[in-house]
Amino acid sequence: MVNQKQLAPETILEGRYRIVKRIGGGGMGSVYLAYDQKFGPANDKTRRAVKEMYDLFTDPAQRQKAIEDFQREGQLLASLEHPSIPTVYDYFVNDGKYYLVMKYVPGDDLAKKLKSSELGYIDERTVTEWAIQVCDVLDYIHNQNPPVIYRDLKPANLMLDETRTPPRVMLIDFGIARFVAPTQKGVTAIGTMGYAPPELFSGQVEPRSDLYSLGATMFHLLTGADPQDNPLLIFDFSKNPRPRAINPKLTTGIEAIVMQAVAHRPQDRPASAAEMKRMLEEHLRHLDSPPMPSLEPIFCIACGGSLAPDDAFCPHCGAPQPQAQGASGRKAASNRQVACLQVLDAHGNPKAAYELSKSTMLLGRTDPHTGNFPEIDLTPHDAETKVSRRHARLFQEGGRFFIEDLSSVNGTFLNGNVRLIPKTPHPLQNGDELKLGETRVRFTIQ
Repeated sequence: MVNQKQLAPETILEGRYRIVKRIGGGGMGSVYLAYDQKFGPANDKTRRAVKEMYDLFTDPAQRQKAIEDFQREGQLLASLEHPSIPTVYDYFVNDGKYYLVMKYVPGDDLAKKLKSSELGYIDERTVTEWAIQVCDVLDYIHNQNPPVIYRDLKPANLMLDETRTPPRVMLIDFGIARFVAPTQKGVTAIGTMGYAPPELFSGQVEPRSDLYSLGATMFHLLTGADPQDNPLLIFDFSKNPRPRAINPKLTTGIEAIVMQAVAHRPQDRPASAAEMKRMLEEHLRHLDSPPMPSLEPIFCIACGGSLAPDDAFCPHCGAPQPQAQGASGRKAASNRQVACLQVLDAHGNPKAAYELSKSTMLLGRTDPHTGNFPEIDLTPHDAETKVSRRHARLFQEGGRFFIEDLSSVNGTFLNGNVRLIPKTPHPLQNGDELKLGETRVRFTIQ
């Protein structure tokens, strides 16, 4: 039978680690504050966090394999160097328990930060900055050989080290659990319901599994809604509210990032931690920058045709445009940012362009019988009729542009191979290419 009795204060482990008190843990183990007596009297430099994991194996062969796996994991963790990973000083097995000795990180975890927030959530800028740091450390561990998958990312396992300037998010519960916990078919002892992605419980873990958990963590921090309260359905946004429905102060940009991160299929999530970090950094830049000037359309006074800002004559009817605008007026107009959607030929060259002059524009095929007249009619470029009548919408909010697939039959793909999740806005960047059915288009800002 497993002995799960907690270590008493003043217990000495390995002849050097003096236990002070238990500071955390759960059903599989505990975390203790301790001092390493090998390096002198108790002080900040000798203070350690000792993580204890119980031996849950009953089969001797499985136990021996767990010990070997744990020793390899200890060696790996001790070799990691990253500002968001507490230094691992030692690892050992003692009295049927596994121990990892790490740098002690003072401060509160993000779950406590959320609980103490008077708003009931954490503001968007702060969560974005924290998530960028988490992506940075995930990118680091995912690129180890072999890759290290964290597997249990959640607010309680992220601590804010406020002794640093600026404060640094730390992965405090860096896991030995996946190497020392037995599993059964369809069940794993690793991961927390609500934060764990679907594939984790079928043993198909991969780096994008950590991105799901980060998305769930961001959702909790941004909205105050705990994924554990409805762990199986909370991220089915066809049945449950999107982040902005819970917290209307959120931007469409952060909502789109969170919703993509918690996509059911790993291939629908950001491709990597580095890619998600890039998305978050781009979002942070938009939070810092003023909104893009509104794209007011310009029309010919004679025929009503659409004009470029610096057209002195209408390209449709040749009529001269009012000189009242003058050179200074044309210069000001020409400095205005203009967003366009270019239709591309088979070689990737533009063959038609649509100025994005409205705040929301429907992309699809015209159908007079149903009264469907999209602002961007792709019928002339869709010989195989692979574009749906209401295929996608492109809209502007807060100075940014977003594309949203409207549950089209053949899907909307971004930059070659990323299929957009239906009814989930995705931010666009200058030069992004989209494929709607078999029709290729490019988003540009000039």
